[in-house]
Amino acid sequence: MASSALAPDKVIVNANVITIDARNPRAQALAIKSGKFAAVGENKDVESLAGPGTEVLNLAGKTVVPGFIDAHIHVMSTGIKMVSSMVDCELPSIGQVQEDLRLRARDTAPGQWVMGFKYDDTKTVEGRMPSRWELDEVSRDHPVIVTHRAGLMSSVNGKGLEAFGVTRDSAGPISGPYERDPESGEPNGVLYEAGEERVRFFVLSQASMEERREGLKKITEMYATAGLTSVHDAMVMPEEVSVYQEAWARDELLLRVYMLVHENYFESFRSAGIRTGLGDEKLRWGGIKLTNDGGIATRTAYLSEPYVGSSEHGLKLFEQGELDEKIRRIHEAGYQACVHSNGDAAIDMTLRAFERAQETHPRHGARHRIEHCTVVNPDILRRIKALGVVPTPFGAYAYQHGEKMAFYGEERARWMFAHRSFLDYGIPCTGASDFTASPFEPLLGIQCCVTRTDREGRVWGPNQRVSIEEALRIYTLNGAYASFEEGVKGSITPGKLADLVVLGQDPTAVDPFAIKDIPIEMTVVGGEAVYER
Repeated sequence: MASSALAPDKVIVNANVITIDARNPRAQALAIKSGKFAAVGENKDVESLAGPGTEVLNLAGKTVVPGFIDAHIHVMSTGIKMVSSMVDCELPSIGQVQEDLRLRARDTAPGQWVMGFKYDDTKTVEGRMPSRWELDEVSRDHPVIVTHRAGLMSSVNGKGLEAFGVTRDSAGPISGPYERDPESGEPNGVLYEAGEERVRFFVLSQASMEERREGLKKITEMYATAGLTSVHDAMVMPEEVSVYQEAWARDELLLRVYMLVHENYFESFRSAGIRTGLGDEKLRWGGIKLTNDGGIATRTAYLSEPYVGSSEHGLKLFEQGELDEKIRRIHEAGYQACVHSNGDAAIDMTLRAFERAQETHPRHGARHRIEHCTVVNPDILRRIKALGVVPTPFGAYAYQHGEKMAFYGEERARWMFAHRSFLDYGIPCTGASDFTASPFEPLLGIQCCVTRTDREGRVWGPNQRVSIEEALRIYTLNGAYASFEEGVKGSITPGKLADLVVLGQDPTAVDPFAIKDIPIEMTVVGGEAVYER
């Protein structure tokens, strides 16, 4: 028995430990001291380290894996929606959405926004976004907005269009025109990309400080129940940074957060001397986030070949020269650039910008990221590998949005969410949900990476399947790599942060289609349980 001073704080024994450490892939026990793994090995060896004050936890054969990392997820903004007066519009018809919004409007002062989120057009009987006139039926006394669950597309009523100065004569930005009624030519209330982004920024700016605090608490509790121990918040505004810092100062931040800052604030942060990596193991500044095209679920990703049955190629946010200049300045300032690019045409543009930035200002180990990086090809894969770029593809998108894959076609699906191809090219892709765009549960994402099967049992791109062990690594160590933290977390290795998840079953031993149903027994961050079943 070790002396009290040297003894670990906690010992876990009789466990099935999947370490994601190639030097010691499986173990029976582990020890934790001062928030880090102190030892990993056999029961007898680790148990012998315990002292009088050591807590010993016998897991009776349950499985332990490193804490899951979601490398692209929306944290604060989603939490605000969860605790605010926003209406959950995950409903099967526009009529039901209207009714729920009417109920909210009755309790809302005239002139105040009535807001809905998580609407999914292809899961409604109408198969489309609601129009301004349908939302006018909800209320003509309130501006009304309904946002797609994937973001990047919203519907507003007439009063909402008026609030943002959108008229018949308004010209939509390059990133996406306002949709118009084909007969009258009037804006029909559907907004894309930058037009929708104006609304989103405004809506989130309406949240009170208390709603932000409550939202952060609620959403991180939700994520912890799913086994997440680290999250990369994919769109952080200055108002949200202060809430994060407040939670950090009070030691109330449940999970580790890597903040991707919206490009609008790049100059402010550069002037203040803030750079990628500033912070500590709990709260850290990440990269600068830009959005270069549309979404997969909204069928606005910028593609080289048109959507099936259409002449449309999707939407882009920048022309090449403008993107080049933005990336050059971010790159030369020493930041990590994190560029939302779904379609292969958008990814090509982003890679060109990265290549040109490196040509003029060579910088080793920049680890620029392509957020989502959905539709790829061999040339894209080769260039990503050569540049050392980190892709953050969706994990559970094929499962959640299978009915939308018909817009892309089976052949293109072979190059979407391309986890197998990334790994075969030696590219450390991550696990990511983009919640609310797709479910945030990592085990569901892992299952989808392994099976490539949607809710209805249809298989999309079976050539992109990975093994369960590879999927676990994608959701752990590779996520740490995307934030330059593979040396301190992502595997159960002595000296690393003691972030782990206790599972009710071994994901490598169950039916792959049952992975999503494995119970999360405990989530541990820095040696302390933040969730227990």
